[in-house]
Amino acid sequence: MSPDPSQLLRRADETAANPGATETDLRRAVSDTYYAVFHFTLQAAADKVVGATSRSAPIYELVYRSVDHRAFVALCKTITTQPNKVTGVPTSGLGDIASYSGIVASLYEQRILADYSTACPYTSTQVQLHISNARQAISWFQAAYPEQRDCFLVNLLFKAR
Repeated sequence: MSPDPSQLLRRADETAANPGATETDLRRAVSDTYYAVFHFTLQAAADKVVGATSRSAPIYELVYRSVDHRAFVALCKTITTQPNKVTGVPTSGLGDIASYSGIVASLYEQRILADYSTACPYTSTQVQLHISNARQAISWFQAAYPEQRDCFLVNLLFKAR
């Protein structure tokens, strides 16, 4: 079973609300916000290809695990900076998927800082902002038109040649 994005965000919420949270706790919570969006997206991709009713099947895991962080973030950065390089953009554009992608790229950068930078302390307020951004990203993904979501997921799973 894959990590539940809502549980990752709930854990981050609890950490941010804890006045006794340590720097390590706050960093973990920042990382959790990115991972919530990452796992949400992997689930959307695998649901699209294999179907939500097959979540326990080995083929579902194959699709789920086929995405790595670099490809995920690279696509999000391309969408926000060079959308004309994305294959199959609907005539309506990418809409909420572009907004989602911008947040994903930012959350990934924050995750890298939280996990590896010694010079970047975090506060509960900052963590709460990242949690709010993660929830907004998920909401934008869900609100996007099906053809916009499909464009994103197909570009995530398959490489153009």
